[in-house]
Amino acid sequence: MEFLVNYQSTVLIGISVCICALVTGVTYTIARTWHAREGIRKRALMPVSGSADDPLDDRRSLRHQKLAGASKLLGTVAAHFVPVGDASVSAVLDKLNKAGFFNPSALAWYYLVRVALAMLFPAIFFIADQILVFDIDTARYLTFVIGSAIAGLMAPSFFISKRIKALQQQCREGFPDFMDLMVVCAEAGISIDQAIARVSQELTPTFPYLGACLHMATLELRAGRPLTDAFNMLAKRMGIEEAHNLGSLLQQSEELGTSMSDALRVYSEEMRDKRMSRAEEKAAALPAKMTVPLTMFVFPVVLVVILLPVYVRVSLM
Repeated sequence: MEFLVNYQSTVLIGISVCICALVTGVTYTIARTWHAREGIRKRALMPVSGSADDPLDDRRSLRHQKLAGASKLLGTVAAHFVPVGDASVSAVLDKLNKAGFFNPSALAWYYLVRVALAMLFPAIFFIADQILVFDIDTARYLTFVIGSAIAGLMAPSFFISKRIKALQQQCREGFPDFMDLMVVCAEAGISIDQAIARVSQELTPTFPYLGACLHMATLELRAGRPLTDAFNMLAKRMGIEEAHNLGSLLQQSEELGTSMSDALRVYSEEMRDKRMSRAEEKAAALPAKMTVPLTMFVFPVVLVVILLPVYVRVSLM
């Protein structure tokens, strides 16, 4: 019996090592060869000019369909390990910038962490299985190993998405204060780039990400980028509607020649009204949200407190 247990443990160890080695090999192979083979793949999917009698050159042949399906599957797998094409790289970089990672090496670290977690989570499960000795069969063991690898692969994306939402909420809360300070600076006669630099210093302790985005906009303006382009890039980093509307407002004000301070004052009042509307909306939704916890936790306790003395008196009679 002990021999069978040791044999099963050895088989599970071998399977786990093979899975980890397979993930490592696929990742390394795709990272080295995908970009070099992308042109070949595109040419393979283009209409061929060969003879229709040749089954290898016929797009309707079963072998060609299998190769096309394998190529699509390889592209899907590679998209989760390495960036495929300029569009994919730009999309991932935009997400990382919105999450506050402006370092040029953030893209490499992102994919490195994904691959590392895809290998680390199965290793943790394997170590826990060896220590705690889970009583599971081979099929469930492989299911847990593959599931933990998928979870490790998707964990960085989930973290990035949650961080983007948190930073967007921070920018949305600090944007009215930014507009108020911009109005004060504009009415004082300070130029736009100097006003943004001053406001970024004031807002950084309270809203760090908003201050960082404003500081980058200041650097772009000092480097010679036009005002509308700098605010469009600012809106792209923040990812909120208020910043996009501000960029459009500044562009229209510059094209029509209207007063910048008046436009900022009107938009600042609109931002304050919008913030008050959001607060009133949350206050109005509070009674509906409190209904469930009151019904589940408070009402049963009140009912017990009221009925318990009655029950005691009735039981003693």
